[in-house]
Amino acid sequence: MYCKKCGTDIGDAKFCPSCGEKAPAEVAPKQEFSGKTVNKIAYGIIAILIGGLGIHRFYAGRWLSGIMYLLFCWTCIPSLLGLIEGIIALTRPDDGYGNIPVRDGEYFV
Repeated sequence: MYCKKCGTDIGDAKFCPSCGEKAPAEVAPKQEFSGKTVNKIAYGIIAILIGGLGIHRFYAGRWLSGIMYLLFCWTCIPSLLGLIEGIIALTRPDDGYGNIPVRDGEYFV
């Protein structure tokens, strides 16, 4: 770690040995997501084109909601939800490789 005032390497010290400036509090490193990811473009296109059948939900590993989409596809509500999910997926930031995470506890991928 370096002093923000003078730039001296202070290591793990609480104060800079050169200028006496207090060391900044360490920020916890960003946690990398280690779960399932899906390709953003593929998921978005599948959701928009055939989202009414729930294929995009199966692709994301959400089997129960995929089955529910299949059961209610005759109502056209899953088609509307698929369109919305596809737009949301295509506007989400990816991980640099074109993938977006599938998170537990969130409905939209």
